[in-house]
Amino acid sequence: MCKLRCGLRFLRLVLPAALIAWLIARRVRSTPERIQITSPASLAIVTSPVMVTGVGEAVQHNMLGVRVRDQGGEEIGTGTLSIMAALGERGPFSGTITFNVTGGSQPGRIEVFDVSPRDGNVIHLSSVEVTLA
Repeated sequence: MCKLRCGLRFLRLVLPAALIAWLIARRVRSTPERIQITSPASLAIVTSPVMVTGVGEAVQHNMLGVRVRDQGGEEIGTGTLSIMAALGERGPFSGTITFNVTGGSQPGRIEVFDVSPRDGNVIHLSSVEVTLA
């Protein structure tokens, strides 16, 4: 008798917790990143100027910042991208960024970011690792 009652008590306690955890995980996964870079692809070989495309949502003015960093983390190119959507809505962005790489082909990173209108700090950032040529 105890096995049956203990088993039912276990099911009443564990199943709701598991269901809640599953629903939370599903909700988290269904929320898209605020900034998604679609091009260039990860580990792509890029030359200057590089075309950067994606989908994003900016906090203010529908503008995102973009920068190119070399293997040492130094900023070697910078610019802005416009989101083609109503203010505050999610939409596509694209633009070309010019950069100067010294020392030949090397690993690098392209970062697309949004800044806080209050203090100018980066509040959302997406990046892709590339090879700078």
